[in-house]
Amino acid sequence: MDQDTARRLFEQGACLVILDAPTGTEFGIDLATWETGPLFSGLKMIPPGMHYIHYSAKDSAHGGTAMRSGRFHAFAAQEVVVWRWDAATEQLVEGSRETVERIRANLRDLDPRLGAYPVGIARDGEPLGTSYTRWTRISCYVSASTVARVLPTGGSFSSATGSVYEDEEMEQARKKLLTRNDELFVENIPVDAEDRFAFPLVDIRHSFPRNAAPEDIHKYIVDKTWLLREMLRREWDGQAGLLLGEFQVAFLVILVGQNFTGLEHWKRLMHLVLGSSSALEDRDLVTSIVMPLLHTMRGQLEECPADFATMVFDYSDNFVASLLCSFVLSLYECPCENKELNGMIDELRPFLAERFQWTLPYGRDLQEEADIETGEYAPQIVDL
Repeated sequence: MDQDTARRLFEQGACLVILDAPTGTEFGIDLATWETGPLFSGLKMIPPGMHYIHYSAKDSAHGGTAMRSGRFHAFAAQEVVVWRWDAATEQLVEGSRETVERIRANLRDLDPRLGAYPVGIARDGEPLGTSYTRWTRISCYVSASTVARVLPTGGSFSSATGSVYEDEEMEQARKKLLTRNDELFVENIPVDAEDRFAFPLVDIRHSFPRNAAPEDIHKYIVDKTWLLREMLRREWDGQAGLLLGEFQVAFLVILVGQNFTGLEHWKRLMHLVLGSSSALEDRDLVTSIVMPLLHTMRGQLEECPADFATMVFDYSDNFVASLLCSFVLSLYECPCENKELNGMIDELRPFLAERFQWTLPYGRDLQEEADIETGEYAPQIVDL
């Protein structure tokens, strides 16, 4: 960290004071994680803005650490936040107003026990930019409003926090069981109504209006633009930033929160936006949603660990790969000129090839393949 940055963060940065945290607790902020020592009392020089604080208690009985918990917090400049370790629940809880005032008055005495925010940590020893720059790239749309909308009451969640997508999966499994045996008793498993993400259900399979004519339903299923506009109006108050904020939160829930509930919402939001081929003809949607989502996705994929990247690009579950191919084909067939989008895709190709050893085809090649599959050389069904 250079002296100017250090001085600015010292003067404007926030402080997070942690009281009574056990030695050996896994503690982190944003993309950095440490194991606490006996003198650890929190962090200082935290850049103002939204951050994610996460922690896991030491599992003394079985070794390792317990389930990860965490919460988002929007730090104001020079703010002093005090959390206390609750040994009974193994959670961080807010300190009383009196405790905060006492800590603030004696903050200088506590300074040697506060670690500095890890501005300059690079990933895997590579100079990929500072930790904070990487963090802001994948969290810049996460606002206090987004956090309040989609996170459980109080803003905290753990690796076990559920969502509407688990309900959907359980209902599908229940219907399958009932289909196999109508007399089979299927118990509804109770869920914790408070410990749940409030992600809106993105029902990709029903992407058409209720009164759609049968001949139009196929168009709506292939092109998700109607559903994108409808959900933007109904769920996000017409604000693209709320949609993008949820896209970022869902990924951070997976990447840092270690909760795979966010994976389904992340995938469906990506499908909703990149699967909306007619939206490419709407300049407002392109600049406010499509381009920012692609930019965010690039940053997210740069942070992906190898096992996660393999899962989304492997041909056994090639969701991202197939969706990007469909998007490139839609972009190639779009009657409007989209220089910025084409430029973003051109920049994405070498990154995907180097990082994931995966080649993103060009639009003309995808169109030729599509013509072969649907033209006179397409496979034919014959009666024997």
